[in-house]
Amino acid sequence: MLMPNNDYITSQILLSQPWLLRLAYNLTLDLDDAKDLLQETVLKILDNKNRFVQGTNFQGWSSVIMKNIFINQRRRSAKIKANDMVDKNIYDSSLHEKAADSTPENNLSAHEILSKINNCPIDHCRPFRLFLAGYSYKEIADKLSLPIGTVKSRIFTARKMLQTALTGYSK
Repeated sequence: MLMPNNDYITSQILLSQPWLLRLAYNLTLDLDDAKDLLQETVLKILDNKNRFVQGTNFQGWSSVIMKNIFINQRRRSAKIKANDMVDKNIYDSSLHEKAADSTPENNLSAHEILSKINNCPIDHCRPFRLFLAGYSYKEIADKLSLPIGTVKSRIFTARKMLQTALTGYSK
């Protein structure tokens, strides 16, 4: 006998909660962030309970929801960090000696900066991009299976390469 969808979803959430928390922790690598992600996921599941088809894999369905929430949060975070970096570089005094000299030709576009980042050697580009996306040094080291000192060094080197590549844009 099938339960009403509301009761079934509630019971599945309760049964899957420990598993979902482990999945959230594996994605975020931080317990507080994992708990926040779990909470967002439960809310999304409850909002979309009418879309779940009984007899299908609840954990699979809920894990897709969680992963999508996580990816969307990372994308938002990366956009904010990229915008902060662009703003910092555009208005940094090392790029513009005087504000009065600032013209549209002198300002860097996000596209130009990203193309310079993409031209960095892959060994330095990957850690730098992950750093810009909001990952910590430790998370990057874990993801790339590198020592944390190597990650810091590569990010530092990538920053220096980027600064050198962008010096032609200053007046």
